[in-house]
Amino acid sequence: MARKKKKSLRKSTSKAEVTNTKEPALERLSLKTGLILLFSFIALSFVLYQACISYGFVLDDKIVLSENNFVKKGLAGIPELFSTDSFQGYFGEQKDILQGGRYRPLSLVSFAVEFQFFGLNAAVFHTGNIILYGISIFIAFLAFRRLFREKLSNPSDYLVSVSLLASLLFLFHPIHTEAVANIKGRDEIMAFLFSMLCLLYALKYFDSEKWSMLLLSNLFYLLGLFSKENTLTFFAIVPLSILLFRQKKSGIFFRTVLSLLATSALYLIIRIQALGYLLIDNPSNDIMNNPFAGMSFIERYSTVAYTLLVYLKLVFVPIQLTHDYYPYHIPIMSLQNWEVWLSILLHLLMVAAIFYYWKSNKIISYALGFYLLALSIVSNILVNVGTFMNERFIFTAVLGMCLLIVYLADRLQALLPFSKKMLKLPAIITLILLAYSFKTIDRVPAWKDELSLNQAAIKVSKNSARANSFMATAYFNRFKETQDRQMKRELMDLAMPHARRAVEIYPKYYNGNLMLSGVAAEIYKFDGDLLTLLNTFKQVARNRPDVDYLTTYLKYLNDKGNQIDVLSDFYLELGRDILYTQERNYSWSIHYLLLGNAIDPGNTEIRQALVKSYEAYGRKDLADRFR
Repeated sequence: MARKKKKSLRKSTSKAEVTNTKEPALERLSLKTGLILLFSFIALSFVLYQACISYGFVLDDKIVLSENNFVKKGLAGIPELFSTDSFQGYFGEQKDILQGGRYRPLSLVSFAVEFQFFGLNAAVFHTGNIILYGISIFIAFLAFRRLFREKLSNPSDYLVSVSLLASLLFLFHPIHTEAVANIKGRDEIMAFLFSMLCLLYALKYFDSEKWSMLLLSNLFYLLGLFSKENTLTFFAIVPLSILLFRQKKSGIFFRTVLSLLATSALYLIIRIQALGYLLIDNPSNDIMNNPFAGMSFIERYSTVAYTLLVYLKLVFVPIQLTHDYYPYHIPIMSLQNWEVWLSILLHLLMVAAIFYYWKSNKIISYALGFYLLALSIVSNILVNVGTFMNERFIFTAVLGMCLLIVYLADRLQALLPFSKKMLKLPAIITLILLAYSFKTIDRVPAWKDELSLNQAAIKVSKNSARANSFMATAYFNRFKETQDRQMKRELMDLAMPHARRAVEIYPKYYNGNLMLSGVAAEIYKFDGDLLTLLNTFKQVARNRPDVDYLTTYLKYLNDKGNQIDVLSDFYLELGRDILYTQERNYSWSIHYLLLGNAIDPGNTEIRQALVKSYEAYGRKDLADRFR
């Protein structure tokens, strides 16, 4: 009998499941209560992330902010931000690398506005991220409260509010560290904010039938799309929400869907006008921008299935976080890997559960549907997003699983021997929040600067060529800032293993080979071991003869005029034996043999090698000059 007197999560949303009675109006939160909740969400965001206010710019912050010429025009740069690729202000031209391009002007506009009034002050941009994060989660709470029609008449109602508990889990979840602590992550936060506003006002339209609510819903939807294309998933999430938790009003439902469709079409037209395409047919073949390049169909989708399993693991057990999931931290998978089949099975079961629980347990259906729909656009199933995965990609999707965690916690508390649910459920959620908060606060300092970020990443992403190259780069940058000679040498000794590992993982990686040659050259200045330096240069030239630094440094060695015999042997082996004979790379064979001829013009072996290379290259006229 005691159980019947206790509130439950199912009772708190039961009115949303009634389909044969008139839906009651939702009681509005008082202004005081709303403000208390809003500032509480913002305050909790500061508790978790206040440390990053003193941090600088890292990773892609320079592309979207600190070195973006359009953003640094302030308000005057806004027209260019809306009419060009989001990275054009950094590169100076549009680089069609990713299949869908990058058109996310609204977060850059927010940066431009802040730059106009505060200049390039990293603390301002970090603070903006934290405040927007807290506001966005408050809006998520309001949207879910309306969706589930929760009556929060007295304080005890909040203790079992699925909307509030799920929102708190979302706020504390460690997987959001990247989006909040990295300034560039504002596009994720803003997309989430406007997506939830779109859902909230779509529900208000459905409940009130006021056209102004529908217009606001579509306005927020468009703003979300301008923040990041992930918002497109709400074209499905909004109808899912209405179908599960509202009475059948076919006219209103179809008007809502058609209006979102029209807004989506408007956005796509604007996007195509800015980029010149919707999807490019031939994305980059560089695996750092297209990790599936060279993979078979089976390998690609086996690897995609594996990443979906990793996402699930990170949602429920958010440990071993990293910003680097580049090749080959995520390994190439096949149908022989059991993880692939486990992932396929789990996701098929999730889809089946959506329909199985459609009428009997709407929370489960909605939580799983929300997660899968929000994840779909970044899953690499339909569109290649340019990397295997990223933690920030599931920023919005995590909210669905937070709902599921609250539901599971509610089921767990029913099994506990104590009688007061009002204490049991909050106690379980509090334990999870404490674990999340510890991990989040522990993770935030990784984003302090380049070195700390890459030191944290390399502990997890040991098999990532990018993480190793970035680690070497971080040491190299610290080397340039340091005056102490002994410290300089130590930093180069720390950088070298990472540079070598990056090239070992991905031999054609340009940045990895650049760092390997640069670190080797700095070590040579300390020990004067020319043979070791040239052996490293041979390895780099075999992999990437187009590394400009090689040519620049070899010309420097030529100008010094020391150890001509050693350099001549190097050029002959590299140009003739490696690039001509083994690699059949005749143009670069000529390039390095000419450097050898410049330092030792009387070397007949080099001249003979030039004759063969020019002939193989189809330039007999130039070959004749060296006969």
